[in-house]
Amino acid sequence: MNIHKNKFLLFALSLFVLVSCGDKSKKDSHNIKTLPVYKVTLKDTIVSSKFVADVHAKNNVEIHVRIPGLLEKVYVSEGQKVKKGQILFKISDVELQIQLLKAEAVYKSAKADLRITTVELEQAQTLFNKKVIADKELELSKAKNDAASAKLAHAAAERKAINQQISFTTIRAPFDGTVDRIPFKEGSLVENGSLLTTVSQLDDVYAYFSIPENTYFQMMEDKTLNNQGDIKLVLPNGMVYDQKGELRTADGEIDRQTGSIQYKAKFHNPQGFIKHGTSGKLIISEPKINAILIPQKAVFSIQDKQYVFLVKKDGVVKMTNITIESTLDDVYILNDGLKNDDLIVQEGTQSLRDGDKINIKQI
Repeated sequence: MNIHKNKFLLFALSLFVLVSCGDKSKKDSHNIKTLPVYKVTLKDTIVSSKFVADVHAKNNVEIHVRIPGLLEKVYVSEGQKVKKGQILFKISDVELQIQLLKAEAVYKSAKADLRITTVELEQAQTLFNKKVIADKELELSKAKNDAASAKLAHAAAERKAINQQISFTTIRAPFDGTVDRIPFKEGSLVENGSLLTTVSQLDDVYAYFSIPENTYFQMMEDKTLNNQGDIKLVLPNGMVYDQKGELRTADGEIDRQTGSIQYKAKFHNPQGFIKHGTSGKLIISEPKINAILIPQKAVFSIQDKQYVFLVKKDGVVKMTNITIESTLDDVYILNDGLKNDDLIVQEGTQSLRDGDKINIKQI
């Protein structure tokens, strides 16, 4: 009787173990997550870098008054295109012309005095050679002649200075360009140093931008900083300027205070559409062949390092370190960590642990 009872207990225990194992297996199967995955493929793409830019005219010169006086004539209007040497303004030179007449008179008088002392010196030299006069009288004649020569030089300098001041009253365009705002009108009294206008040469403009040191070296390694790339200027209203930029070097060294280096991009501006002082953004784009692109949402960070969950053939995930080269709109371009045809978890990485098993939802 005991033998039969023991066999019955053993059978019941075995059945319980089998049922328990079956329940556990079914429970574990239900715990496996079904997650979408992404298949890594090599793709050709465009890598773009964006920078804030300040646009400067090819030449931009402020025209200041160099001689005070009455603004007699304004020959140009605001926004007008002018040629090099074209007269822009005329300041009254009436008083200077009077001073010039006086200076001319002083100059002529000094010139006449020099001729007289020159003749006297020649006569004294002749008499001295004949031993009619002493050497002291000859030296006196030489001194008078030197004094007359000095007076003539001084008078000539005065005349030249007044002529130069008169030349300052006629203000000309320093180069071909466009006239900016003109604050003074005809008849205004202008002081020395007053700003009359600004002339900008706008056939070409330069967009200046700064590149952080680390970005600079990365772009040099990727050969992005060359004239083969596509350089676009985005204007403040969001419009993309229709001229392609040409990269130019602005600084030869990295600014230690800002940790950046300055570059500039040249844009043709034949219609003068872009004005000096315009702000905007530069987009420097470079084609990249056979790049590894993965969704940004597939990447997570731990202690400043980036990882993805690599999916093995059996569905087990492995936490894998990656190196990001650059960022596009919603994807990363990788330097290292993955290869073509690798499968990675695309979403739901927050609930995964290294070594977990998943079911693949889609590729």
